Amino acid sequence: MLVGRWLDAAGITDPVLRRCYTVCAREVSGLGGGRGRWGALRIAPAAARPYTAALVAHGCRADAWADSGPVEDRRRRLAEFAEATRAAFATGGSHDPVLHATVHTQRTFGMPLSLIEDMFTGMQRDLDFRDFVTYAELCQWAGQVSGSPFYRVMWAMVGTELAEVQSLAHEFAELCQLADVLCDLSEDLDDGRLYLPLEDLHQFGVCPEDVKAKRWTPPMADLIAFEAARVTDRLPALAAELEHTTASPYTHAVGEHFRLLVAGALAAGQDVLHRPVQPPMGHFLNAWRPVMRDVIPC
Repeated sequence: MLVGRWLDAAGITDPVLRRCYTVCAREVSGLGGGRGRWGALRIAPAAARPYTAALVAHGCRADAWADSGPVEDRRRRLAEFAEATRAAFATGGSHDPVLHATVHTQRTFGMPLSLIEDMFTGMQRDLDFRDFVTYAELCQWAGQVSGSPFYRVMWAMVGTELAEVQSLAHEFAELCQLADVLCDLSEDLDDGRLYLPLEDLHQFGVCPEDVKAKRWTPPMADLIAFEAARVTDRLPALAAELEHTTASPYTHAVGEHFRLLVAGALAAGQDVLHRPVQPPMGHFLNAWRPVMRDVIPC
């Protein structure tokens, strides 16, 4: 069994932990994990895959409570999960396999609980949603909901060396989150959320009420192109700054993944207001394949 090989490579022998990490891997590999999360698992070295699976599974659980199901229940479910997470860390474990594996992972690598708290803070802002006035506000939120989880996963993959480039890793994740904002624009609008900064809409003469009502106007093309350029113009420079680190192969693959998403959002035109953007799976595999090859056989 593949997961058994990963656990052996990581030196995890305790039967309870092995079962917990196996549950995490299955959750991430399931349909609910999403392409990017599945890709994060497959590009990790064998010894890092159990830890990656735990961190990603925990993030998926939190995201599910905050972003799906009846709106009136989301706040309660996220609060309960956040409290269960804190209790697991306070007692050193949990009967919940995902929480138990997450505690073990964070303690194995010496990760501070504050990284998880940042994620919960960002998700709470989603539940108490208000429009983002400035791009700086959007980046702060993106750093919480995406930067902190990304940094934890990269830490598990490459070790403490990542601490030297923490700010770069956070900025990288913020840009990737902005790409997600463009691709998920229609779904977020259905949920009553407009993530594009109001200052950018005003700059291009786009009325927020038009976007919220999914009415395409000519200036919207320039607005979407402007937001897309924020990602595509900065990602190569960040990749170059990370080139000297052991995180470079992973950030390159993730960067290619999100460049594909941005290209899809641009190609969608006004359809970006009416359907989520999702390029074919084969395109993503081309981005991930070089790193996946490097970690074979696992």
